[in-house]
Amino acid sequence: MTTLASPPRLFDLPLAPERERDQAQTAKAVCSDGGRLTLEQRLDRVWEGLSAAGVAVCPVCDGKLEARTVAPGGMCRSCGSSLS
Repeated sequence: MTTLASPPRLFDLPLAPERERDQAQTAKAVCSDGGRLTLEQRLDRVWEGLSAAGVAVCPVCDGKLEARTVAPGGMCRSCGSSLS
């Protein structure tokens, strides 16, 4: 007994490469920063972390940036970068 395979449905078919590329370009156009944080957004998160918890991720090396006790800002334990 032979079973017939059902024909592919419209939504099961892969997109043509040109269509995938066009969709990717449209997504980039909608999100001008490519979906990543801007420098300002990243530094804002560092400041929020320092003020809320006293530690944040270093924007230079992804190490541990710890708040200073004397002045506002922080210093990274890994690379020595400071934020003030």
